[in-house]
Amino acid sequence: MDASIHPHLTSAQRVVVESVGSAQPGLAGLLARQLGLPASRVANALYRAPSVLLEDLPPAQAEGLASILQQAGLHIRLEASDTPRPQPGKTLDIALYVRNIAQLPECCQRLAHFLGCRPEAALNMLLTPPGVVLGDVSEATAQALQRHLADLEVELSCSTRAEARYQLLINRAPGPGLDSLLHDLHQQGIRYDPDSCEVLQAIDTRQALYLWRRHQSAGGIRLLDLTFMRYDLSLGALQADSDTSQLPRLAGLPAELIDCVLANLPVVVEEGVAAQNLDSRLAAWRSAKLPVQAVPVTLRQCRLALTVGGNADIALPLLAQAGLVEHSQTRLPLPWRSPVIYGELMPRWLQQALEQLGIEHSWEEMDDGRH
Repeated sequence: MDASIHPHLTSAQRVVVESVGSAQPGLAGLLARQLGLPASRVANALYRAPSVLLEDLPPAQAEGLASILQQAGLHIRLEASDTPRPQPGKTLDIALYVRNIAQLPECCQRLAHFLGCRPEAALNMLLTPPGVVLGDVSEATAQALQRHLADLEVELSCSTRAEARYQLLINRAPGPGLDSLLHDLHQQGIRYDPDSCEVLQAIDTRQALYLWRRHQSAGGIRLLDLTFMRYDLSLGALQADSDTSQLPRLAGLPAELIDCVLANLPVVVEEGVAAQNLDSRLAAWRSAKLPVQAVPVTLRQCRLALTVGGNADIALPLLAQAGLVEHSQTRLPLPWRSPVIYGELMPRWLQQALEQLGIEHSWEEMDDGRH
């Protein structure tokens, strides 16, 4: 950092943000007020680094400002204003997958600190499939977030926005709104099933933005970046030549559990496999002649069911935190079924917590409701 600040600069200088580094998230708002700049401009400079924060500063002023920004945790460099400006790099959308569900509270705390929001807001981001936490940011910001979460069992998935492919999910009642959307699909050359209205192909960023801008206000549509899809691998009926001795290596389970797994097929043997790793994981299982099926879990829909026999009232604070009951509720009449739960993170989180509380429960899988 210090090597980027020269003590004897003579020409007008620009201040370039190389990375958000370890800076406090509230710095963007503070800088905007102190420098008299729009908050959006400062935020873009921080989170789309490398980018220009200020131009044409006297050398002494540029050096003083750079020193303050470095002390705040930003990675800064100074360069002459008459040199070519840094070219904008590709921008990324970032989704976060919590591999170790027990670390979800700590992950929310870290993420909230990085983003400058409350932990409850960070939790809501993670619980909303597919867990997108940042959008339209630079690779430097992605690396900074990775460092911030380095000792947690979490996985960052980064999608280059300009190259992304999306699945359009339609859940809209018949009527003028649906007719208009289907007309635009036809005009864009996007194939769909006329009976179910299921979109039959991935769409690119240009098409996604066009459709979103025209139709999102009416509701009933979702865009899912296919980079962020996650899959469970379920082991089904064995073949005659299946090499079950490979189960511990492939599934990461103790050898003494092989018999238990084989006695309870079908069994999920890998959870949350990222889309970019799916082909290699399926190939590894095929090489051992172990037939696994990839089940997409990012769009999972289910309900939580609590039975008559359990003392479910002790779960009320947990269910309220998950948004499944009102915070003011003091009794939970049994049997009880939750509203629809989307995605796979909340079920994993609730599963662990309910088991710790010793509450009997079950899950009711639902059709994902897509058209």
